[in-house]
Amino acid sequence: VNDRMFAFNSGKKRSTAIIHKPDGSVRLLCKGAPEWVLKDCTHYLTNDGSIQPLTDTKRAEIDQHVINMANNALRTLCLAHLDFAAGTLPSDWQENPPDASKLVLDCIVGIIDPLRSDVVEAVRIAQGAGVTVRMVTGDNLNTACAIARQCGILRDDGQAIEGPVFRNMTPAAVDE
Repeated sequence: VNDRMFAFNSGKKRSTAIIHKPDGSVRLLCKGAPEWVLKDCTHYLTNDGSIQPLTDTKRAEIDQHVINMANNALRTLCLAHLDFAAGTLPSDWQENPPDASKLVLDCIVGIIDPLRSDVVEAVRIAQGAGVTVRMVTGDNLNTACAIARQCGILRDDGQAIEGPVFRNMTPAAVDE
């Protein structure tokens, strides 16, 4: 059996596993950032286990769930799969896992890493000493903002910037 785990791919924002079943069929399992994996899903798994087309209406409903979770400081993950009949897995699957199209959305999960008890106090002390505290994270922007608010880092008059925007800023704009 040639089962294989593919580590997180920062370009695709996902990790993938390929599992060969005893009947010769193959299941690809994918886990990653909803804003990336969802766009590669064409179907979704319902509560009763049936697979349905992922309509624009259903996609908007799922996107809203992701936003709601992120706004509540939950880190969100999209779990999806794709089945291949025996002999239909692309020949280059070991170098290029076929995880970027025709996926079936299984679920969106929200996980939380509670703040350590000393974080809020440490931020308050640093700010009281005149230190401007910044947070850098790979989280979804909404999740990052919610966590930064909990820590006392982001205030109503504050600003949150995504990495691509930050990297394109001039040094003077960064200083400002």
